[in-house]
Amino acid sequence: MKQHSAAIADYNIAIRLQPDNAAIYLLQGFVKADLGQHFAAITDFDTVIRLQPDNAEAYVSRGIVKTDLEQYAAAITDFDTAIRLQPDNAEVYIGRGHVKSDLEQYAAAIKDYDTAIRLRPDYADAYLSKGIAKALLGRTWEAKQDIQTALRLAEKAGDAHLKSQIESLLQQIR
Repeated sequence: MKQHSAAIADYNIAIRLQPDNAAIYLLQGFVKADLGQHFAAITDFDTVIRLQPDNAEAYVSRGIVKTDLEQYAAAITDFDTAIRLQPDNAEVYIGRGHVKSDLEQYAAAIKDYDTAIRLRPDYADAYLSKGIAKALLGRTWEAKQDIQTALRLAEKAGDAHLKSQIESLLQQIR
């Protein structure tokens, strides 16, 4: 927490020296989002977008924060813009898929997760999210298949934390 506060103080100094440097606002927005300062983070991401309208990362970051605030329509708009700017970025499709899942639009979410998997076949989180959405649709056998694929990919990547989460989830689905 102290490091975050110190970082924000440093970013504020840097902004006074370089008020048109979008990268500083972006980094400051990340820190504010981590601190749960959602509206302040959105203000920083808005500034990045004003300075660099084609900055997909700013749209994704703002979309994530808006999702946290349950501003789902605005979040989807941000993810749609990021997809237009970076159509080959799997993470953007995952983000939009999460929003659709939050809205209980599971079939639409699965389409986004499938796109993420097509772009990045080793993306364990995409298989996990897809499996959860299928489970919520009552497609248990298919859900288990996707979640088991996520488990294999997490093991292969050496991601012990994700592996543990997936194993716990599989116990609940059985």
